[in-house]
Amino acid sequence: MTVRRISLRLVPVVAILALALACSPAAFARGGAGHNDPTKKLEDAFKIALYVRSVSSDGCYPPAPSLAKKIAQTKRGLKVRVANGLGGVNRFNIVFVLKHGSNCNKVMMALRGSSGLYVLNSAQGTIRIHGRGGPRVVPGKPGPPRSIRIASKEVKMSAPDQLTRLEVLCPGGRYPIGGGMTVNLPPGPDGEGIYPHSYERLGAQLGFHISEVLYDASPSLTTPRKITVQAVCARGQIPQNPTPHKTVFMLPGQTKSAIARCPKGQQLITGGFQRTNFASDGGNYIIESRAAGTNAWKVTGSAFIGSGTTGGGELTAIAYCAKSKKPILTEVASTPAPVAQGANASATTPNCPGDLQLTSTGFALDSRNGFYAGSSINDDGTTTANAFGYFGPASLLAYGYCQRVK
Repeated sequence: MTVRRISLRLVPVVAILALALACSPAAFARGGAGHNDPTKKLEDAFKIALYVRSVSSDGCYPPAPSLAKKIAQTKRGLKVRVANGLGGVNRFNIVFVLKHGSNCNKVMMALRGSSGLYVLNSAQGTIRIHGRGGPRVVPGKPGPPRSIRIASKEVKMSAPDQLTRLEVLCPGGRYPIGGGMTVNLPPGPDGEGIYPHSYERLGAQLGFHISEVLYDASPSLTTPRKITVQAVCARGQIPQNPTPHKTVFMLPGQTKSAIARCPKGQQLITGGFQRTNFASDGGNYIIESRAAGTNAWKVTGSAFIGSGTTGGGELTAIAYCAKSKKPILTEVASTPAPVAQGANASATTPNCPGDLQLTSTGFALDSRNGFYAGSSINDDGTTTANAFGYFGPASLLAYGYCQRVK
């Protein structure tokens, strides 16, 4: 799916929400829920809720009645109601915004389908079928991974502020345990370039997903670029579902971090982020995504006002974990690479120690001055992180995560 995004925050709110609905990626784990009509309806409703929050003056989700009304006005044909809690979801194929559990920083929705009661929890980042004993938990497998393959897919982007959801699927029944990306051209002197909005595995579809923006603040002439999305695929290692999520909201000028932690007795397999939204009209962007110890994943972001009038947004950390008594990952880090204002820079990790193999990537910028331009998985077993010094100079670190494989 590709959509050209032009001065979104200067057009009427209904048009804004309709475009947000078209271009926002699915942002939820669906363990036990599958990808079907109920999950699609809940995702459509949430995409609108997410955008409504991003342009709000207080950085909050609106109260349930107001939010339900905005969703129904925006998505024609989608029936939306309000309920106090799950007990009030008594009609089929209708999205209910729940009063209980929803607040400034969290929205709860539910839909009753023929196969069960589907519950969306924005804080957990999940859509799950609610059972008698509560939400279903699908246990994972700690590995070690075996039969590793790197899958890749190339996509072209050419329009200014174009938003594209990119994904590559794993072959032969393998599961994704990491991913990366390459671009044929680095960011230009004015910052025009490809930047990721999300970096996450696809559990139900068995692949890796990155949402990208072709950022161009002066769109009179936009240079097309080719992006290759990479997925590290293996058998024998699957994270538990649902996966831990932690979300923060930031207003323009703010810098905030979120840490998603593995449940007790589990260790980190990989991590990722989602829900950043920036383009030339402003928004929020990622400046750090890396392991925080052996059982947590940390992300940091900031936000700015561009050609629009608001620029807030959510940022979600994701930790993919499996039950293990010992740490699964070994981290390697690059030396710091200076990122000059108005220039692109890269940092490359050393090889994994001993007989360990690289399976996932991370990065960190030391300030909000830089835009992250993605990390590649290299043929020599290293990873390279890229960044552009948009607001000023910064320093970039690349992180690689290695493990023993069969």
